Amino acid sequence: MASVSLHRPNAASAEFAAQGGVHRVTFRRTPRWRFAATGVGCAVAMATLARLMSYIPDRVEELYANGIGARISQALSTLTGVAPFSFAELLIAFVVLWLLAPAIPVVYAVLARRRGVRNAVACGAARTAGFMGFLVAIFYLCWGFNYSRAALPLRIGWDDSGLAALPRMGTREDRDELVALCTQLVFITNHYYTVATGTPEAEGRSELKATVAEIDEALETGFARAARLLDLDPSFAQTRGPAKAVLASRLMSRLGVAGFYSPWTGEANYNYELPPFQLPLTIAHEKAHQRCVSSEDEANFFGFLACALSDNPYTRYSGYLFAQRQLLNELIRIDPAAARALIALRCKGVQSDVLYSKFFWRIFGGRAQDLGRAVNDAYLKANRVDAGMLSYQMSARLLVLFSRQYDGTCVVSSD
Repeated sequence: MASVSLHRPNAASAEFAAQGGVHRVTFRRTPRWRFAATGVGCAVAMATLARLMSYIPDRVEELYANGIGARISQALSTLTGVAPFSFAELLIAFVVLWLLAPAIPVVYAVLARRRGVRNAVACGAARTAGFMGFLVAIFYLCWGFNYSRAALPLRIGWDDSGLAALPRMGTREDRDELVALCTQLVFITNHYYTVATGTPEAEGRSELKATVAEIDEALETGFARAARLLDLDPSFAQTRGPAKAVLASRLMSRLGVAGFYSPWTGEANYNYELPPFQLPLTIAHEKAHQRCVSSEDEANFFGFLACALSDNPYTRYSGYLFAQRQLLNELIRIDPAAARALIALRCKGVQSDVLYSKFFWRIFGGRAQDLGRAVNDAYLKANRVDAGMLSYQMSARLLVLFSRQYDGTCVVSSD
């Protein structure tokens, strides 16, 4: 408990003052340095342990990602999944209030000269440092050690030596392969758009006809099938808690955030303002994080697989359009004419969705979106994801590697 000392006014004290015959008393709290040191120490210890664990990725895979880490994330998502609202959003609000609410009386006391500025700042810094340190430590325990896993190609035995160096793959040698894959994806995307909407020529954006709960259930089926297809650990196939809509979705839109995973609550959270066709893939991406997938490129890849292997046509459409756009982004760097020719083959409804998405994110573009991306980039790099935000696009490499294992195609069967 913090102690409080009262400096009694005297003739020699600079803190002495009198107003209306009442002497002013200056309060001075003792900063909670022990609390701060313990919290920061725990965070540093966990971060150091995570770095050391990266040298033994096989043990991380066995004991944490497929062991205690999977159990923790599944248990958290199951517990928080009983409520229809996002506990993560409540947690964020609580943390902000817990850190900022005490500042109001403190600022008043400082302005009234009842408390020194240095003492107020020291107490606030100690309180914040300790609290944030414990949050970081819990982050690593619940999920953060997954950043010490080996990359997916190493985990499942895919040879990626034939692809161009990171962060992106586009070279002339990749051109023919990319053209073939993009062609397949353009036509399969057109197909599932037509199946889902009933027409290839719809005007404006497409609409999600299924409920989010139905999409969530379809994705869980897709993840189970992906686990069988890639021969993953059985824990990957186990059901997780449902995705949660965030009430502050407008803020997420302004920050350029489609969704986020909360390691402290095990929840997959999504922005309900998203263009409808992006919603299934976004939910699938965050539900991949629920399965101890830490890197963004792998979450994108597993999100695509879960969508493509689901039983819902619109969810399949969402996944295939995502994969198409990822690979077209690579192709356009090395053969713009070929990429434009393939884009012209999109049915009218698909192209309308793509244009709507670009318009949506352009509306919310600005400094807030730049800030959101900068924070995400810094977070990823702090967790040893060297490519930062570019890692989202690196799922194109995984799509190509996947096609090389499965007869040169990214089109999958749910049978």
